[in-house]
Amino acid sequence: MAPHILLKQNPMKTIPWLLIILLLVVIFLQRECTHEVVCPECPQTTSDTIRDTITKPTVHYIPKPIYTDTGSTKWRSYPIDTLQILSDYFSRQLYRDTLQNDSNALIVLTDTVSQNRIVYRYPQITLYPQTIRQTTWVEVPQPLKNTLYLGMSIGRNPTKFGLAPSAMFKSKKDHVYSFSYDLISRDMYVGIYWKISFRK
Repeated sequence: MAPHILLKQNPMKTIPWLLIILLLVVIFLQRECTHEVVCPECPQTTSDTIRDTITKPTVHYIPKPIYTDTGSTKWRSYPIDTLQILSDYFSRQLYRDTLQNDSNALIVLTDTVSQNRIVYRYPQITLYPQTIRQTTWVEVPQPLKNTLYLGMSIGRNPTKFGLAPSAMFKSKKDHVYSFSYDLISRDMYVGIYWKISFRK
């Protein structure tokens, strides 16, 4: 029977079905044909510290005395050993002192002392600059696919049982639609579901 003939014969029963079908079509088109702006997730960035040893060029210099103290005069009462005094006076004493040794730098000071003064000084400076290398990992989400689920619903009311095979369709936009048909009561059900997100 043609739809216009059915509409003329029983319009009060046909119009609600037409309105329901039209409403379902409009809802489907609005949900599936609307352009959805996908916001990319924030990339994950990991930092790695790389240390390289760089020797800073140094300048060799001889420090000049600022002040001279003659010291004590008690040595006058001691026996004099000229050879020992001259030997100590002209000898060269090497002193090495580590001023800094950590993750930032290594600073070593080497002094040569002779004739009661510093005749040579050599500072050794090794810097450890910190180079930060950043690696950015961008996780691209997998695109959603159309998925179809088949199942069955069973229920009971005070007068009769219900047995309805069901089909559920999940679109690429993560929208869910369902359709079920009760074999006993011959009722049809169409469902539309909205995804609700909760904040973590």
